Amino acid sequence: MALWFVWALDVRNGYQRLLHLGGVSIAVLIGARVVSIVVFGALGRLFHIEADAQGSIAQQRAYRYYPLLRRVIFALIAIATALVLLQVWGFDVSQLFLPGTIGHRLASAMVTIAVAAVIALFVWEAVNVAVERRLDQWTSSGDFVRAARLRTLLPMLRTTLFVLIALVVVLTGLSELGVNTAPLLASASIFGVALGFGSQKLVQDFITGIFLLMENAMQVGDWVTLAGVSGTVEYLSIRTVRLRGGDGSLYTVPFSSVSTVNNTNRGLGNAAVKVSIAYGEDVDRAIETLKEIGAALRNDDQFKDGILSDFSFWGVDAVDGAAVTLAGQIQCRDSARWPVQREFNRRIVDLFQQRGIEIANPQRSVLVQNGKALAARADAQQAAGKPPEAPASADDEAQAGPQGETRTGAQADAQHPSQPDTQSASQTPSHPAPSAGKQ
Repeated sequence: MALWFVWALDVRNGYQRLLHLGGVSIAVLIGARVVSIVVFGALGRLFHIEADAQGSIAQQRAYRYYPLLRRVIFALIAIATALVLLQVWGFDVSQLFLPGTIGHRLASAMVTIAVAAVIALFVWEAVNVAVERRLDQWTSSGDFVRAARLRTLLPMLRTTLFVLIALVVVLTGLSELGVNTAPLLASASIFGVALGFGSQKLVQDFITGIFLLMENAMQVGDWVTLAGVSGTVEYLSIRTVRLRGGDGSLYTVPFSSVSTVNNTNRGLGNAAVKVSIAYGEDVDRAIETLKEIGAALRNDDQFKDGILSDFSFWGVDAVDGAAVTLAGQIQCRDSARWPVQREFNRRIVDLFQQRGIEIANPQRSVLVQNGKALAARADAQQAAGKPPEAPASADDEAQAGPQGETRTGAQADAQHPSQPDTQSASQTPSHPAPSAGKQ
C-alpha cells in the first residue's frame, strides 16, 4: 500500500525514502524483539526455581512478582520502541521532554514515583524475609515460645509498616505531580486530634493491646479466658483478639474489655483429682487405690511424657453424713492436663468397681402428704375429744394411699421404689375412728 501511494501521488524520491524508513523501522522492530528475548530470558533464569526444590525464602517471595515484572518490562520496551519509531518517521520526540514541558515534568514524576515504589517494595520484602527467616530458625531450633510470640506480633508489625510505607509513597507521588501536600498533612493532624478526643475507646483498645502483647499475656494458639469468654486465640490485630470457642463459635473481643487474662498454655497444667466415696467405706484403701492409679499413669508410655510429678494426695476435702470427699493433684504439662485428668477419672471408675469401693450416690427423698386425708383425721380426733395426732413418720406416710388408706410394704415400694422396704407387714391407723355408741 505504501508503494502504491508513492506511485499514485508521484512523490519525489518516494521509493528511496520509503525503503530507507521501512528498513530502519524493520531494524528497530527486530532490535526490540531481540532485546525482549534477551531480557526475558535473563529474567527467567534469575527467577527460575526447580520443580522439586523449594528454594530460599527470598526466592519464593521474589517469584510472586515475576509476572508483574514481565508486564512492566514489556510495557517499557513497547514505549521505547514506539518513541524510536516516531523519531525515525520524522517526529521530533526529544521536544516533548525538554525542560519546562509537560512531558519532561510527567516523565520526571513517573520516574520518581517508580523509584519510590521500588524502594518501598524492597524495604517491605526485606523486612518480611528477615522475619520469616527468624521464624524458621527458631522453629527448627525448637524455640517455639519465641516463634509463637513473633508470630503473634507479626500482623501488627506488618500493618504498621505497610501504613508507613504507603504514606511515604503516596505523599511523594502527590508532591511530584504538583499537589501541595502541606494542607493535607495539616488536615490529617487535625483529624487525628479530633479522632483521639472522639474515640477514646479505640485509643484504649490500641494501648491495652500493645501492653498485653509486650507482656506476652497471650499468643496465637493459646487457650485463654478473657472478658467472660474462652477459646483458642486465632488472630490478634491492633485493637481486637479473635477467639475460637470449643463449639466452633468465633468471638471478637476488643482489648479495652480485657481486664484479666487466664492463659492455660504457660508450661504447667495440673490435673485435679476429686472423688466422693460412700460414708463408711475404707478411706485408707481408697487413698492407696488413688496412689496406685497415679503411679500407673506415670509409667504409662502414652501419658508419662506429659506428667511432671507423682500423684499428690491432699487429704479428705469434705465429710458429711452420706459421703467422704478425697482430693489430690498431678502436675502435668499444659498440653497433657486434660488427657491425664480424664484418664485418671476413667481408671477411678474401673478400679473402685473392681475393689468394691462404693462411690457416693447422693439421693433426695421427697415426702408427699394428702391434705384431705390429714384434715379428715384431725376432724375425727377432735370429735372424739382426743388431742391431735402427732405427724406420722416418713415410712408411715410413704405407705399411706391417696385417700389415707393403709398399704402393704410391697405396695409402698411399688409407689416409692427409691425408698428401702422397712415394713413388710400391713399397717393400721394408730387411732381408729370412734364407734357410734361413743358418739
